[in-house]
Amino acid sequence: MPASDLAARTLELVNVPSESRRETAAMAHVRSLLPGEPLYDDGEAIVWGSADAPVALAGHVDTVPAQGNIPGRIADDAVHGLGASDMKGGVAVMLELARDGLPGRYVFFTREEVPIDESPMPGVFASGVLSDVELAVVLEPTDTILHAGCLGNLQARVEFHGESAHSARPWTGRNAIHALAEGLAPLERLEPLEVELDGLLFREVLSAVRVEGGIAANVVPALASAELNFRYAPGRSRDEAEARLRELVPHGELEILYNSPSALPALTNPFVQRLRELVPDVAPKQAWTPVAQFAEQGIDAINYGPGATAAAHRQDEQIPIANLHEVYETLARFLS
Repeated sequence: MPASDLAARTLELVNVPSESRRETAAMAHVRSLLPGEPLYDDGEAIVWGSADAPVALAGHVDTVPAQGNIPGRIADDAVHGLGASDMKGGVAVMLELARDGLPGRYVFFTREEVPIDESPMPGVFASGVLSDVELAVVLEPTDTILHAGCLGNLQARVEFHGESAHSARPWTGRNAIHALAEGLAPLERLEPLEVELDGLLFREVLSAVRVEGGIAANVVPALASAELNFRYAPGRSRDEAEARLRELVPHGELEILYNSPSALPALTNPFVQRLRELVPDVAPKQAWTPVAQFAEQGIDAINYGPGATAAAHRQDEQIPIANLHEVYETLARFLS
């Protein structure tokens, strides 16, 4: 597959708007490019290819909201535009591998850039169409190296309650913002927890990412809240992660908003070992990806894609054309 054609396909996909929850046109476009009938298609996910292929390739068609970066363009040996790196480039590689007849099960799906509760992947797994897959390769951005495992992603809200009062007489009430500041102060001193698995170093981190509180300049607030993002290391279950968060934030009323599981590295999988002969460089995935959804179903999975990790979600999102060509050629050899 000439790199120029892969770039054109990527740009074509970039120019089909597909912000999360608005992916109908993008899925229709993918469907139109796949020859023959799919193995599964519920409108939100498509599985196409060989029903007995041991390897699945997976990629999402949705993007984060636009930042004035659509339509895209090709310039400076890269495809620029919304989703180019995360992950229209990976989807373009998948489409051309499928169209060129490389044996595999190709999984295209929506709603990855939103909370996991909205994912259509549970329906795919429930159908059984992937039940005997031995390895899933998720084409998330990895700068053309392997990223093994992934962090869990837990989002929570913690509320602190006080008693409203006139701001000229604050002693007659209790300031909820002050309580929030005191309750979250230990987070500033919390160091990343390093967890080594299979020679890969994952860092478990907790951050306050949003705060709310107060109704007026002359009112001591009775309520303040913060949203917390806990990226927990592989090896913790969802329940264990929630228990750990409650240990780290013992004050306030904690509500779990969503909890996406972590995934252990799958480096001992025979297919991963074969892939490593072609792609020897491997790093820990210091983020969440859908490899966790496959792993939760007992399917080993690894991240390998053409996207530039540093460019994902940026206003000038872009993907090097050379990366598209490299990943296509590597996966073509691997699937053959």
